[in-house]
Amino acid sequence: MLSRIADSLFWIARYMERAEDTARILDVNYHMLLEQSQQTIRLRWEPLVHMTGEQEEFFKLYQVANTQTVFEFLAFDERNANSILQCIFRARENARTIRDRISREMWQDINSLYHSVSHFRAEEELAVGPHRFCDTIRSGCHRFHGVSDDTLPHDEGWQFLQMGRALERADMTARIVDVEYHNLVDRVNPGEKADNHQWMAVLKSVAAYEIYRRQYHSRIEPERVAEMLILHSQHPRSIRFNMQTVQGALRAISGAGVGYYANEAERLTGRMMTSLAYDRIEDIFARGLHPYLTDVQKTSRQIGYQIAMTYFYYATVA
Repeated sequence: MLSRIADSLFWIARYMERAEDTARILDVNYHMLLEQSQQTIRLRWEPLVHMTGEQEEFFKLYQVANTQTVFEFLAFDERNANSILQCIFRARENARTIRDRISREMWQDINSLYHSVSHFRAEEELAVGPHRFCDTIRSGCHRFHGVSDDTLPHDEGWQFLQMGRALERADMTARIVDVEYHNLVDRVNPGEKADNHQWMAVLKSVAAYEIYRRQYHSRIEPERVAEMLILHSQHPRSIRFNMQTVQGALRAISGAGVGYYANEAERLTGRMMTSLAYDRIEDIFARGLHPYLTDVQKTSRQIGYQIAMTYFYYATVA
């Protein structure tokens, strides 16, 4: 497979997942705030910017984080390279350059989504509530991945799609748990109970609320939320599940067997998987949740870089 095609498939998946993740946290947060006090509303919008890692750019453009500024920045602002519309646009551009290597249905689906969301306007969506816009993004991303699985041969190209999607998910889940745990637990006064409603929103933002209820049969507890989103081996948005997917895709491409690695990306992934497979949540908290999740995010970036250096770029000879 040409490196250019692999690169485009990898980033199509990352951009689509990034758009869906941002739509999820916007939609869930907005509906949660409808039921909260005005003080809570004021305090809850800035963490969303931190989850996306765009706080520096945001505060260059806006003075305050509120419903209008955060929704406009994360969903529509062309100056934000990772806004939802920019992610869909970039995914479509990558798909356009490799139309002959993806299925007709994949191209039609991503092209249709792009034209659909291009007609949305920030002012109109705020007036009626962002659910319609966010639901269009979520449904479109789900449909695209379903169409890809059903119409694209499960060869190296498909593996790069899976890899990009899983790496993006693992990074976003780490960000969500890190930011929310800090705001909802570390900042809570001693003796004050955790806000069950806000933890419910955290779980819903990663589609984990129902599975949490089925597994624990109890009120929502921050430590158990962290355990599920970090260490659960079967939930499709946990860090462990997605790093396992990345590891499987890397091995399928390189042919490396279990216990071996063919490149630096596989070594880094294997090292992280060892921790995720054998650590208990008590071990992670003993070392510090924030440093642990910071390391997960740092390692995810390194894995992405090493994937690019191994498969997408060629060294030049002087």
